Amino acid sequence: MDGQSRTRQDRAKLRKEWLKRAEAAFERMFNEAPAEALITFTQREQCAVAISRELGNFLLEHHVAADSLVRPAEAVEARCPKCGQPGQRVTGAKAPLPERRLTTEVGEVALEREQWRCATCRVAFFPSGPEAERGHGGVQSTSASEGSASGNQGFVPRSQ
Repeated sequence: MDGQSRTRQDRAKLRKEWLKRAEAAFERMFNEAPAEALITFTQREQCAVAISRELGNFLLEHHVAADSLVRPAEAVEARCPKCGQPGQRVTGAKAPLPERRLTTEVGEVALEREQWRCATCRVAFFPSGPEAERGHGGVQSTSASEGSASGNQGFVPRSQ
């Protein structure tokens, strides 16, 4: 995410929603829970983990939704995560984005991204920016996620 894809107003609205959710989480943990519900350490831990997953899910979904590569410019193309060949855009310019659901460490996360198709491998894929290493079924490599020099790997200008 480039960090500039949200307007100040959108960011302020999101911050307000985040603070509202964080306050509600705090109240759930410390005020609303009946004293007998959180007696053991395990009960307290399970409650804290459930709350943190909900908050993490909120952050992850909203951060991904603001990614500039959700619907990349027409001048770029995505490469197949299996064979590396250029893909064909499936989602139309004005069409609603297809939703994907991913299971993450914070639970199930809903994403909306353009769908692409590889004619060679005959697979549909949803590129997420830095190109995943070939043969990993679209899973981003550790090296690609750790400060890659190019934030647009996987998307290249059509002239190349």
